[in-house]
Amino acid sequence: MRGVDGDLLTILSMKINLWYCGSMKQWRWTLIDDHRPVVKMESGQRSDLRVAMNDIADTVEFMLSQ
Repeated sequence: MRGVDGDLLTILSMKINLWYCGSMKQWRWTLIDDHRPVVKMESGQRSDLRVAMNDIADTVEFMLSQ
C-alpha cells in the first residue's frame, strides 16, 4: 500500500480507547502500541471531543516518527 506521498506504508496496529467520563466532563483516551520491543502507551483527556481527536492524531504521528 502507498501513502499520500507515494511512500510504501507499513501496516501498523495501535489500540485506541476513547470514552467520555461524565463526572469529569472529559473525553479520555489511551493509545497503546504493543508491536514494539517495549510497549509504548500514551493517554490524555480534553473537554472538547474534536480537540481530543486532534491530540490522538498528533500522538499517532509522533509515535510513528519514533
